[in-house]
Amino acid sequence: MVCVASGGIVAQGCGGGTSSTGTAGSGGGASGTTGAAGTTGAAGTSGSAGTTGTAGTTGAAGSAATAGTSGAAGTTGTAGVTGTAGTTGVGGTTGAAGTTGSGGTAGGAGRGGTGGAAGAAGRGGTTGTAGATGAGGTGGAVVPHGSAAKWICPQGQTFGNPLTGIGTVNAINAPNPEYFAFIEGPVWIGSVGTGTLFFSDNASSPNERIWKLVPPATVPTIFVAASGSNGLAVDNQDRIVAAVQRSPYGIVVFNTTSGNSGTTIPTTGKPNDVIVRSDNNIYFTDPDTGFYRITPAPAMAVGAAMKPTQGSRPNGIVLSPDENTLYVGDVGNKSITKYTLATDGSVMTATMATFATAMRDTVDGMCVDCAGNVYAGTSGGVEVYSPAGAYLGLVPTGESSNCTFGGADRKTMYVTSRAQLKYVTLAVPGLPD
Repeated sequence: MVCVASGGIVAQGCGGGTSSTGTAGSGGGASGTTGAAGTTGAAGTSGSAGTTGTAGTTGAAGSAATAGTSGAAGTTGTAGVTGTAGTTGVGGTTGAAGTTGSGGTAGGAGRGGTGGAAGAAGRGGTTGTAGATGAGGTGGAVVPHGSAAKWICPQGQTFGNPLTGIGTVNAINAPNPEYFAFIEGPVWIGSVGTGTLFFSDNASSPNERIWKLVPPATVPTIFVAASGSNGLAVDNQDRIVAAVQRSPYGIVVFNTTSGNSGTTIPTTGKPNDVIVRSDNNIYFTDPDTGFYRITPAPAMAVGAAMKPTQGSRPNGIVLSPDENTLYVGDVGNKSITKYTLATDGSVMTATMATFATAMRDTVDGMCVDCAGNVYAGTSGGVEVYSPAGAYLGLVPTGESSNCTFGGADRKTMYVTSRAQLKYVTLAVPGLPD
């Protein structure tokens, strides 16, 4: 008899063998999972399922199988004509159905006789999951310094009273045979060595000089012998920015390694103190004419003089930690005035308001901590004010001309005075002046 596959399902009951008279036994199920040979098939005594299922390893499902000499074609293939898909699906000699013939719909069982039935086409392997794309590395951050608190202060931290647990005030003198005539403008630059304090001696005889101190050493050395400087600040390249009070007046940049002067911005006023914002706006004071803003490069234009009130004498000048508020100290009426700064750094003079009035004489140089507290040098020490302008207390450093914060944790306040450099540990870290 002739075995025919119906509907793409492998026909049952076609056992293999040489006898043409054998009655077809009952075949394996359509899934081909057991594919047992017919029970009465004359040939193919057991017709056990071939372990490899005579399946063509790459035979496409249902296209055709390479039949035996007279093997029946799959549902779409004529016997032995288009059955090229199962290139290795040669019929088993016993004509058993392939045990893995569940995937193919086309491969018909081989007719009894010498030709075994072709196994169903093997199923293709599942496609491997593609590896995940590696995440790109983050770009290196550009870290300006200047007065920007976000690069110096601990983020997301709250602070208590900065005077809680205040340390002992220590004093440093000039090395013999040198002397301090009137020191000013301390600024800490953390990137210079393990951290270096620079400050000016602004007496005109023998000349204004810049000194440096590298803690834990307590002996300062002369860094620039003829700087002409008073107040100092640090810019975003960690260079010293000096308020030069010796004619020709101006704002001068000094290299912190060589001490050589670089960029010079001439001014008509006689600069006393200076501060640099992280966007390179520069603000400086001249007690005789007012305070000024210098726009960032390339213009570096010096703006018109500004004054809190007629007759005031601007001296100390600092920024709030977020750099949105400018504080100007008045050495004449011992007050501190605050201004809101625009996004571009311009001073919004209409926002002028009194921040605080000092308890003691004068308001000279100032500094600010990470909590936004403002420190003002006075005749009796450094007075401390909260961000709201409330008086918090006094750092007992005696006559004090200016201050800054330094040390590895930024909790050491350095204070300049007439003839001594003083330092004391506070509870809150602060910013360079």
